[in-house]
Amino acid sequence: MNAITQQIESLRPSRERPSPWSVPKVLRSNEPDGLGSEVATTTIFLTGAECPFRCTMCDLWQYTSTANTPIGAIPFQLSQALPTGVTDTRQWLKLYNASNFFDHRSIPKQDLKAISSYCVPFERVIVENHPMLCDDRMQGFADTLPGKLEVAMGLETIHPIAMLAMNKGMKLDDFDRAVEQCHRIAIDVRVFVLLHPPGIPLAESVEWTCRTIAYALERNVRHVSIIPVRAGNGWIEKLIALGQYQLPTIGLLRQFIAAFRNGIRPPRGTVIEFDMWDWQQIAGGCTQCKAILGDRIAHYNRTLDFLQLVEAEIGCECFV
Repeated sequence: MNAITQQIESLRPSRERPSPWSVPKVLRSNEPDGLGSEVATTTIFLTGAECPFRCTMCDLWQYTSTANTPIGAIPFQLSQALPTGVTDTRQWLKLYNASNFFDHRSIPKQDLKAISSYCVPFERVIVENHPMLCDDRMQGFADTLPGKLEVAMGLETIHPIAMLAMNKGMKLDDFDRAVEQCHRIAIDVRVFVLLHPPGIPLAESVEWTCRTIAYALERNVRHVSIIPVRAGNGWIEKLIALGQYQLPTIGLLRQFIAAFRNGIRPPRGTVIEFDMWDWQQIAGGCTQCKAILGDRIAHYNRTLDFLQLVEAEIGCECFV
């Protein structure tokens, strides 16, 4: 364990220690397919073992357990979360475990066959995984699915200093190899990109977010999810207390939307969305204008109707 990892763990607040035998949270929403249609999507937030990496910006560890996931726990969670009789094959399924789907500590290999049986009715199955853990296990699972497998990976940023500061345990070459391997075996790729990660000057943050999205699009990813950095892991709070960082604000998000409008044109079939997790916690803005912008972003995320997102200013001074 390196010194940064030790510091990250020492700064964490206490976790709730969720049980892998509990009923998971389920979210039902619509996602655009990039081709003009919306698809009913079920997201299941599974509980399993923590990711072995210790990224400085990550707050997902609090939804994981410290022990290896027991055999049978993930199929049990799926049995509690999925309704019987799902027949609409246009539905998509996200199996998000706040860790890595192809880490056997988190998803036991003995459970993969049972897990795939719950995926049969779905046209697309999306799982999350670290680029360094993309290996032959992906194809083994994909071969058991009647639908399409999509692997979601954290690219976060291509800024060299910020990448090092994240303690992510990968280089851009590692990300590229993971994407290439997915494409070679006909697996789609979704990536997460951060808005204003630590290590990037605030004045350059929008530019580097746009450059990171362009980098992902050049590698033919199918979906890009933009995530404003959140607090909650201790490390971010320490940087804020030292005056070395400030969280992204509504104003910065507005700047990014303007740059997005002027500079990014994803190809047909590719989706760029905004992550709305903990939307109310984003800094800046009053209750009214935050709600208006939140509604617009939520509508855009479903429809990719970009004109509706930017067609009118919200007219509130607190956006500045």
